[in-house]
Amino acid sequence: MAEILMTGPVILEKLLDASWGENVSETQVSTTDVIEMLLKDRARLDQLLRHEERQRELVPRLMAVALFGFFIYGVVVTGLLNALRAQTGFWLPHVAAANWNDATAANLALSYALGIIAANGICLPSFYFYGLLAGIRTTMLGVTAHALKGMAAGAVALVGLLPIYVAFALTALVFPWAIGWPACWSVVGLALPFIAGLWGAINLYQGFVGLADTMSPKCRGERACFLRRLIFAWCGCFTFVTPVVIFSLWDLFSTWAL
Repeated sequence: MAEILMTGPVILEKLLDASWGENVSETQVSTTDVIEMLLKDRARLDQLLRHEERQRELVPRLMAVALFGFFIYGVVVTGLLNALRAQTGFWLPHVAAANWNDATAANLALSYALGIIAANGICLPSFYFYGLLAGIRTTMLGVTAHALKGMAAGAVALVGLLPIYVAFALTALVFPWAIGWPACWSVVGLALPFIAGLWGAINLYQGFVGLADTMSPKCRGERACFLRRLIFAWCGCFTFVTPVVIFSLWDLFSTWAL
């Protein structure tokens, strides 16, 4: 009787996964659908990412959303920083060039877009190792899909915050209320991707911790707690690595453009 009670939930879980897989295989997911799920239905996106055939389909779409969001933000911030410099003569000290009238114009936008990908590539092996160490059933492709989902969620949040930032930053051009006003909004502009990235980290944490139901029922309680701690540690590591990679690329691109 005890064995039946133990295996009953597992059998039910497999049946639900199988029925979900049949429904999933019949539907086509576009990039617009991915953005809508990131905004409205992240639970459905997490379910899609449980299926290997869907992971292959969603990985390029999630990467496209992330690259587009961070690149567009970099272009807009480059324009605002140059406008502030033209108006007030201010440019943040110890920051590489991103001038809109020479070869360094795309440096910041490329650094954001490529830096976020490079940071994920650096941290991805440890992410996969942490998942296996915790005892969940996953693959490198599945781990990559969840990491890109976090990036895409951060990019969507960043694009949503962009109009608000632009509105406030323009006040530094039109109404120079204080001496440090341009410096304040320059720092906010460079730091906002990392603030929005916290939303991506939360999405990544929630989705990956949800894979705890793939663990063995006998040790799921202890292992699930261990998994939460490991993923929290990985998110902290990724948050530290990302700005280092982005600003290193920005400096490197500026050196090449000279």
